[in-house]
Order: sequence, then structure tokens, then C-alpha cells
Amino acid sequence: MTGLTLPGGAAAWREQLYTIGTDKEFRGLLAGVPRSMGLTLDQVATKAAEKGGLPLPKGTVGATLSRDKLPKAEFVQQLLRVCEVEEADQALWLRVWHAVADGRAPIGQPEDLVPPKGSVPEQTDSSGSAKEADSAAAVPRGWARLPGIARDRSRGVPRRWLVTLIAAALVAPAVGGGVWWYSAHCGTTNPALRTVLGGECSGVTDGSDGHGIFGPGLHKALAAIDAENQAVMKEGGYVTVALMAPLTKSDKSLTSDRAAHQVEGAFIAQHEANKDKAYPKIRLVLANMGSNESNWPAVVEELKAMTGGDDRLVAVTGMGLSQKESIDAARSLSQAHIPMVGDVITADGFDKSGAIDRGAQIPGLVRVAPNVSTQIKALAQELGKRPEMKAGALVSAPETPDGNPDFYTQSLEAAIRNPQMGLLPYLEAGGLSFNFTVQQGAEESSLGTIANNLCGTPKTDVVFYAGRATYLEMFIAKLHDRPCRTTAITVVTGSDAATVNFEIEGLNDPSAPISVLYVPLADPDQLADSANPDQTLYKDFATEFTTPHHGQEFDKTHLASGWAVMAHDALLTARLAVRNATGTSQTPPNVRAVGDQLYLFDSLNVVTGAGGVFRIDPQSGNRKGSHDPKVVRKGTHHP
Repeated sequence: MTGLTLPGGAAAWREQLYTIGTDKEFRGLLAGVPRSMGLTLDQVATKAAEKGGLPLPKGTVGATLSRDKLPKAEFVQQLLRVCEVEEADQALWLRVWHAVADGRAPIGQPEDLVPPKGSVPEQTDSSGSAKEADSAAAVPRGWARLPGIARDRSRGVPRRWLVTLIAAALVAPAVGGGVWWYSAHCGTTNPALRTVLGGECSGVTDGSDGHGIFGPGLHKALAAIDAENQAVMKEGGYVTVALMAPLTKSDKSLTSDRAAHQVEGAFIAQHEANKDKAYPKIRLVLANMGSNESNWPAVVEELKAMTGGDDRLVAVTGMGLSQKESIDAARSLSQAHIPMVGDVITADGFDKSGAIDRGAQIPGLVRVAPNVSTQIKALAQELGKRPEMKAGALVSAPETPDGNPDFYTQSLEAAIRNPQMGLLPYLEAGGLSFNFTVQQGAEESSLGTIANNLCGTPKTDVVFYAGRATYLEMFIAKLHDRPCRTTAITVVTGSDAATVNFEIEGLNDPSAPISVLYVPLADPDQLADSANPDQTLYKDFATEFTTPHHGQEFDKTHLASGWAVMAHDALLTARLAVRNATGTSQTPPNVRAVGDQLYLFDSLNVVTGAGGVFRIDPQSGNRKGSHDPKVVRKGTHHP
């Protein structure tokens, strides 16, 4: 493919990147990078092998840049790295890549920065009289205007952010100009946002930095949050609650599209909290840890800094998935006495006790989802009603794609093996136990071999799956194709299964009967059923969820995963703690007062959540539901 000639090097990239509007234009500009750096494609391949990471054979590079398709971000980043493009410019390339992928390109050539009034030192005229410096002329050459700073100042951006912005403007020449700032912070004026490895945007936003900052899936929710926050900050008398979670997606993401459901549910709770003359109002910010949660340290430090000043942060909800990064983040927030309400964390021991990894306790942490042991107990009781199932096998994936412990799947396996659950007879009868890895694409071949192994004697008729739903559909497809496919088989697993597409062939073929049993976090059919004593609570939430807010209407199907309900109930819990800590005072409470209230949801002081009425165990911080969770069965039913 013929690339563009870039005699101006990085300067030319910047000029042309701002005007790119299509994937073809992006590929054309990218194709010229090696040549502009004096490299042939053979040299690119050699340097890629030396540096490690994604291989870049000559044929692959040529084919990728010629194909009528936007290259993957991983390819773009590796090519730029191998060509030794500076990190700041890599960030700009990746920002444009995201804009093209999301249909938001071109990003447009930025105007010259006009610093805020008073931020430029006074100058004197020929007579020695002081005069205001011409702010446009005082801007260092090459400094990109940071769009929205005037808007943000009028909307109450925290002073510490403005200090950082002004300082950055004054030292711009020392750090390579404004383009560095603009691209390193996701193309925004917000120093709490960072462009991280892979081009993802990580950090904290209140929605005013752009509604597509974390990807198109969160656009509607961020637009609604932004509008709600504007109204709140105009009135004053507010506190801030953060939703911290992996909000962007990558090849290693375990959340699929559920982040949107989560944020939308949290917004509904925020909107409900701010109705009428409620005090204090709730300002909601999103704190993205990154798709694999690796940027949690920077996000947590930002949240800690928000407990004072204009932000008034009093609680954090969400808390990520049941993995090491989430636990480390929780302990760090706990040390700062910041209250936490987990929404979808279910691993046993990921609570106040800190028993999940036998580490230090995590005071200040509570959670609103039923833990893994509660789910497995309900599943064991259901299996007890089906004596025809006898030979069991355990299939588990104990690590995340990054090779760290996956405490959700490990909790599933531990609960299944717990003698008190009564499931060991199935495992003893079947005598099979398999692990599979989810790194470097090994899972597909491993799951195929595991499925075939289930056809031995005795044939397995129940599989205890201690893995993520991300790989469950693949496993079901392998079960469907195994040699003994006519033998009915049931897959028993945890709440993560709610995101499986139950319309797939593997679950709807009578000639190969496969069913799935799991306990959902919040199943819409169960919650809306007349048998649910808290039916009205869910129906009210569902009505609010599907009602347009600030011109945004959420997709009703986003209720199916249960994450919207859990995120709503987590923020509701934080909001009730805030109100209880405030009492009749007209002074917003501090983090310690709110934290104390989280452990007082007992006796008559309950949370009337969309998922039902519940209390919080003051010893562990775990949810105590008013009724037992129920099992859901999907797929081809046994006769």
C-alpha cells in the first residue's frame, strides 16, 4: 500500500491526524510512518522481534495496512513502538484510532490555548504601568488549546484540577508543548484522566470531559450523568460518590458489555436520590480502572485526593471484579477510611474480613450481591431434587487473562469442593477434574479436549463450571460437538452465566440436550414475578430505568444481566448511609460518618433495593437478603 510521505516527522503526524476521518485515511497515514523513520518493512520485522510483543512480519504489516479495515489497536501501538515514535505521539495516534473506531473522527485541529484570566503574569507597558498580558499571545508556540476549560470553570471543576491545568500551561515548553498534555489525558483538559497502554482512557470523570470518553457503549449514561451533575452543582449542597470499575473493553476484558448496564443502573439511583428537596444531593463520577484493572493505583490516589475540597467524595461503589487488583484497591481505599459498597463482587471472603487472600481486613467495605457460597448452596439444593444426575466433573479456570488469581472462579471451585455443600458425591462418582488457562488463546483447544474427555465411563451428566461466562459459550459449543452429544448434560455455575446468549445452538438442540443452572444476581423474570414479595420495588426501578432522562433512553435489555440492579442498589446503599450520617444537619457528612452508617443497616434499618429488601451483616459487611436466591435453568431441559 502506498503511504503518505511525512517529511515533517511527528509535526506532520499531528497536523494530519487531526483531520483524519476514515479508516482508509488512518491506514494511509500509518503506512508512511516506517518510511518517515527511515525503516523498511524488513527492518520493522527485525526490530519487532528484538523488542518483543506482537510480531510484525513484512507480509502481515503490508496485508494489514492494505486491508479495507481499521487495524487493531494492538497492531497500531506495536508498529509505532517499533518505529520509536515518542510516547506522547503514540497516545495521539491511539486517540485518533478510537475516534475513527467510534465514528467520532475527525477530531479537528485544536485552536490556540487561551489561558484563564489572571493566569498569565502581568506585564508592564513602556511607562511602567501594569497591564493584562494578551493571553493568546502569551501562549507558548505549539500549545494546543484545552477545549472546555472555560466551560468547566463555570461548572465548578475542582480547584486542584485548575491549578494543575494552569501549571501545565506555564511549563508547556519544558514538556514538549500542549499536544503532549492533550494526548496523554485522553484528549481532555482533565488531569484525572490518562491515556494508558493500549490507548484506553482511564481515570475519573464527571461526564463533562466528553460522553464517549470510555467508549460508545457508555455514551448515553455519561450524557445523563453529566446533565444530572450540572444541575446538582448549580444548586450546591452536594457530596460526591464514585463508581469504580473496569469501564473500558479490550481483548482481555472479563466484563463484556455489562459496564454500560452498571453505569446506567447507578445513574438511576443518583437521579432518584436528587429528586425534590433531598439533601445532600449526589454528584456521581466514574472511575475507570482500565479493562484489566491495572490502572487501579492511579485511580485510587485520585479518589483519595477527592475527599476534600470541592469534590467532597464520601463513598466509592462498584469496586471492580473479584480479582487481585480490586482487592488491592479496596485495601488502599480502606486505609484512607473511604467507605466502599461493592455491587457485583461475589467471591467468598472479599468483604470486611479480607479472608479472600488471607490478607489484612478491609474495614469500610460492604457488598450488595449474594456471595458465591450462597449461590452454590442454592444450586446444591436444586440438584438434590434431581436424583437422575450422578456423575460429575469439575472444570475450572483459576487465573485471569493476565495470569493473576481469579478469586471469583477460585471461590466457585472451593465452594463446590466444600463438604458442607453436599456436592462431593457427584465429583467422586465422576472422578474428573480439569483446569484450563485463558491466556494467549489456549482456552479453545483445552475446552475441546475437556469436552471429549467427558465421554468416558461413566459418562458425565453434570459439569461444575468454575470459570467466567466469557468462555462458557465456547465450552457449551464444545459440549455440543463432543462424541457422546446425545447424553444429556447439565452445566452448574455461578452468577456470571447471566450474560450468556441462551439462544445459541448448543442450548437449543434436542439431539444434544444441554442445560445451564445458575443463580443470577438479579433476574428480571424472577424479580417481576408475583411470587416475589418485593416485586413492587423492582417494577418501580424498571419503570424508572426505561423512562428517558435528560434526553437519554436506556435499552431495556440491559436489565437482563442483573448488573444494573446491583449497581443501583450499591449506590442506593451509599446514598442512604450519607442521609443517615447527615441527619437533620445541613452540613455534608465526612467519610468516617458515612462509613459507620454502612454497618448499621440491620434490624429496622433496611435497604429497599430494586433487587429486594436487604440488610448488611455488621461483622462481615455481606448482604443479608430477606429471602433466598432462586436458581435459573436455561437450555434444553431433561425429560
